[in-house]
Amino acid sequence: MARLVELAVILSLGLGLVNGCASSTSEGWTKPGMTREQLGRDTSECLLDASKMVTGPGGSHQVVDQPRYRNCMAGRGYTVAPTK
Repeated sequence: MARLVELAVILSLGLGLVNGCASSTSEGWTKPGMTREQLGRDTSECLLDASKMVTGPGGSHQVVDQPRYRNCMAGRGYTVAPTK
């Protein structure tokens, strides 16, 4: 059950990042021929793969290993480029 909650949080975060990137001027992931749905799915899967639960003085929380996340996205053919 805890793993399902983690997955839901990560998917929500991933979709939020995709929507946020799509509506602002910043850098984002791009790949020739990609769709927003594919980007959202790949982002969520890479975030899930690169995240782990850590426990500290304030309790447990999710942490994303950024190099692992970036390597996952690059491995799927994405590059970082300016968006709108």
